[in-house]
Amino acid sequence: MTSPSGPRAPARPALDVGDVLANRYRLVRAVSSGEGAGEGAGDGADGGPTALWQATDEVLARRVAVKTLPASGRAGAAAARPFLEAAGRASSLSHPGLARVFDAALEERPAERGARTVDVAYVISEWVDGRTLADLLRTDGPLDPVDAVRLAHDAASALGAAHAGRVGHGRVHPGNLMITPAGRLTVTDAAVAAAVHGNPLPSLQPGEPLGGPEIARDTRDLAAVVYAMLTARWPAASSPQPSAGLALAPKPAGGALYAPRQVRAGVPRSLDAVVVRALEPGREPGRHPITTPRALAQALDEAGPDLRPTPGPTTAPARHRPSRRRRVMPKLIALGVIVAIGVVGYTAGKNVGELPRKDGALDALAQPSPSPGATGAQPVRINLSAKPVVVRDFDPEGRDGTEQRGTVPNAIDGDPTTAWLTDGYGSAAFGGLKKGVGLLVDLGAPTTLASVQVGLLAPGADVELRSSDAAADSADAFTVVDRQSDAKQVATLTPSSVRPARYWLVWFTALPKGDRGRFRDGVAELVFNRAVG
Repeated sequence: MTSPSGPRAPARPALDVGDVLANRYRLVRAVSSGEGAGEGAGDGADGGPTALWQATDEVLARRVAVKTLPASGRAGAAAARPFLEAAGRASSLSHPGLARVFDAALEERPAERGARTVDVAYVISEWVDGRTLADLLRTDGPLDPVDAVRLAHDAASALGAAHAGRVGHGRVHPGNLMITPAGRLTVTDAAVAAAVHGNPLPSLQPGEPLGGPEIARDTRDLAAVVYAMLTARWPAASSPQPSAGLALAPKPAGGALYAPRQVRAGVPRSLDAVVVRALEPGREPGRHPITTPRALAQALDEAGPDLRPTPGPTTAPARHRPSRRRRVMPKLIALGVIVAIGVVGYTAGKNVGELPRKDGALDALAQPSPSPGATGAQPVRINLSAKPVVVRDFDPEGRDGTEQRGTVPNAIDGDPTTAWLTDGYGSAAFGGLKKGVGLLVDLGAPTTLASVQVGLLAPGADVELRSSDAAADSADAFTVVDRQSDAKQVATLTPSSVRPARYWLVWFTALPKGDRGRFRDGVAELVFNRAVG
């Protein structure tokens, strides 16, 4: 039976502090019941049928975020299906800037009223300490442009990694972005929030990349977030996403959006132009549109050297900057501690698909040149992006047999600012879950190599080069031909014999410690050099 206004809302489950889901997740406190979410994770600031809880995973003794959705009856089942499917897609993502999805299921619980039972769907995800960006902006006002660009880079990196993993967010707004006590930005609710609000991910065939429209929408909404960071106003005229409690940006009678500089004095003209270009591309016909997070991050970099995230400590506020920055910076100052350690900033695993620009060894890998005065036959670099070469992730002992498969092309794209990254583990030895992970290169025919250079995301990994004449499902079937322990930023592996082989395995056997206590590494650039003569 339906009401005059539509299908009857599904009955809500009776959940309370102390209740346990899946015999594992004990509810500790309610964060929101559909609106007003502030901490941890969640799309609660704009309302909706979900409720957000902080809980304890009693198996792994860690805090988690639990998002529940009533799932009884026809309407509940229809809502739960895309909710759980989105969680399944998002669970494949692993990136320091993305809140991880750990679990999702449907469970029968007592009803809120009466003795009958009802179904509840729930998603278990990483608990993120901190405040939502919306809360920060409502309380402290606009951010300094330098801080806004820094956080935009964090968000762009996370969204780029999600897109590479074939997952669109679909609902980017200040209520879904958490600012941690260390001043870092974490994206929550990838795919899940959008599914709840009627915008589920499109179905994809195996290996099919995420569509351009989904990526472009997330990029537009990220630009709207940058607008909000600069003005503490939400540009509702340019983004359909909710304001998460922020006041709406003013707009003239004609309907066009006021630029950030027109709302708040002190926004650099170059930064203002990038935000407007990303939000309203029609204003500048003929300009290349900004349709990916990486393109937006690059445009922000090009807005001026004074706005770029730097690998050094955050400086004290300049006197000419708005005094409000002095109230914002205590929340962001710890970022300087993280990045001041130099190359260890890479260890923090800041980006899966997009790394901070850094001249040096990685750039040399991307654009190799002959050594001055070199004589004799020189090794020839193999184009790993051209057929018949195939490069893929190799994770034979993993639960799903994959390791960040969607980002493998980043290791061979000639761009040291992108990378294939491993998952995060509880110890250097992969938490005892497996012996290793790596990248398998099929050269198409037996080939003698002079060397293999592995541009690492972070120094400190143990990495091996293995070879085989035939494809295999186990690393043990490959012969170890060189290895490096505690490798530097660029690990050069030289085969111990000149025997040709078709299959070559770059195999990680130990990982360095990154941020949040997780162990991970990755390959920013992989170079294979064929022996000559």
